[in-house]
Amino acid sequence: MIRVEVIFLKGEFRSLTIKGHAESGPYGHDLVCAAMSAIVPGGFNALKGEYKIEVSKGFVSLEAPSGLSSHDQVVLETILAQISGISDSYPSYLTLERKEKA
Repeated sequence: MIRVEVIFLKGEFRSLTIKGHAESGPYGHDLVCAAMSAIVPGGFNALKGEYKIEVSKGFVSLEAPSGLSSHDQVVLETILAQISGISDSYPSYLTLERKEKA
């Protein structure tokens, strides 16, 4: 299962962490994995600000600076909307948890 955690601080996006593997099909035929593999790097490539990004097998994290540009805010909201759609369609293979930090 892929677990996605999004952290907001006072309503502003702060970080995104993605862990695990969907295993919704055989290697090379996993639709959930394929969707995430398109959405996440494609979205990250559209960001213009300076971010701390870490990628390894089965793990992706992005930490955002405070004061996001309106462009990057839209990109991040789009990434989250796409991930949410996958989670709604394939809840056995992907969970999305949003947390608000004080």
